[in-house]
Amino acid sequence: MKKPDKSSPERELLRSFEAAGLIEYLEYLQSGKRVMMTNFKAGVAKGLGLTLGMSVVLGIIAWVLTLLVDLPVIGEYAGQIEDYMNEFRDSTNYTDEFYEMNELLRSIDENTSGPEAADSPENGTAASEATLGTEGSAQESPMPESPE
Repeated sequence: MKKPDKSSPERELLRSFEAAGLIEYLEYLQSGKRVMMTNFKAGVAKGLGLTLGMSVVLGIIAWVLTLLVDLPVIGEYAGQIEDYMNEFRDSTNYTDEFYEMNELLRSIDENTSGPEAADSPENGTAASEATLGTEGSAQESPMPESPE
């Protein structure tokens, strides 16, 4: 096979591809794992950047609004926004729900802790054992069937 001349169009085209990084790019595209990993990293970086960036921007906006409360015209609107934000913060206090959930988990833990709890009729495990049976197979349910 005949070698192309040093100034042939094929050599010039190959040099331009190498200079542009096209050969490495084509090798990159042939590896599916490498493409997916690169896109995954880019997606994580974009999501993290968006989250942190919006947090900073919204924090700055809230801080500026608190400074504008004392201005005559803008202060009324900024004060209303600040009141709305404070009201929302106070209304989303989930202390009661967390307390109820903690009590429910504590009662479940008490009902399922140890063999002495399984024999006690006041904790409700006897009804669940009657429903499931001792081997875990489904038996007759104490709940009445709905009329059809």
